[in-house]
Amino acid sequence: MSDQPFLELRDVTKRFPGHAAVQDLSLAVPRGQLLALLGPSGSGKTTTLRLLAGFERPDRGAVIVGGVDVTALPPAARHIGMVFQHYALFPHLSVGENVAFGIPRGPGRTARVRQLLALVDLAGFEHRRIDALSGGQQQRVALARALGPDPKLLLLDEPLSNLDPALRERTRRELRAALEAVGVTTVLVTHEQDEAFALGDVVAVLRDGRMEQFGSAPDLYERPVTHFVATFVGRAATVAGTLVAADRARVSDGVEWPVRVPQAVAPGRAVRVVVRPEALRLGGEGGIAGTVRARRYLGGRALFSVATPLGVLEVEGAVDAVEVGAEVHVTAVRAHAFPAED
Repeated sequence: MSDQPFLELRDVTKRFPGHAAVQDLSLAVPRGQLLALLGPSGSGKTTTLRLLAGFERPDRGAVIVGGVDVTALPPAARHIGMVFQHYALFPHLSVGENVAFGIPRGPGRTARVRQLLALVDLAGFEHRRIDALSGGQQQRVALARALGPDPKLLLLDEPLSNLDPALRERTRRELRAALEAVGVTTVLVTHEQDEAFALGDVVAVLRDGRMEQFGSAPDLYERPVTHFVATFVGRAATVAGTLVAADRARVSDGVEWPVRVPQAVAPGRAVRVVVRPEALRLGGEGGIAGTVRARRYLGGRALFSVATPLGVLEVEGAVDAVEVGAEVHVTAVRAHAFPAED
């Protein structure tokens, strides 16, 4: 797989009356990779997808696909496949007819439909009715139809949001396997972190039309560059503190936590310290005193809610680590510190 960019957004901005939906967005994705656009509602995910598809035109910037500037091209000229959130399948057509819809007529059309249905594990479903399929099967028909014309770029608009959790997990694995087999460069829009991390080779976290961070799932989770990313990705608590050294922050009298500081902050400055449940420890002495108020069973582990002077901290630990009501001390093995004004 080449590391040369296949998909590029160069300083793209799109404004609507009263606000900028996308602002100065630049990113590059190599051929064959899946980019996940992750963010809350209103972050610019869907507008970015519409700009890629050609449904919207940017006010500034360029969209490059395969080295070709497609910014001014209409959707039909971009050779892009799209799976919509609600699939947009034709209920009056069979499964095979839906998949064949975008494939040029010719002697190889039937074979292409069979190939695509086999790819998405629906071999032999050509004559089934759409309303006879499960939600996951409909999603795979939509994917096969989008891949039919052999697109240069595939766009997925929250394709798993209509599925129940158990079916979503299975369909996610099937979707990933199909995309890896085809090798098509793909952009996925989602507000679900698990979905972005499971499917994306790279993830762009968006907020208010701007990109907060771009990188792999481990980069975002373990090395967030802003307070927003640190708290939006994964479970985390934020407490006020003071940076006392390049790698330590005081969060209470006599209590300091080891911190990673991704932005320039001088010692003595106020910071917001972000800590995740798995980075906290329950002990009998030292640390922040607190009382265990609740325990949530996670299977092999448990999540303890501990009331402390800093607020309620969630601590992950062994199921039998402590009982509800126990007096404990909470310490941190790692955390992230950001400027108080970030």
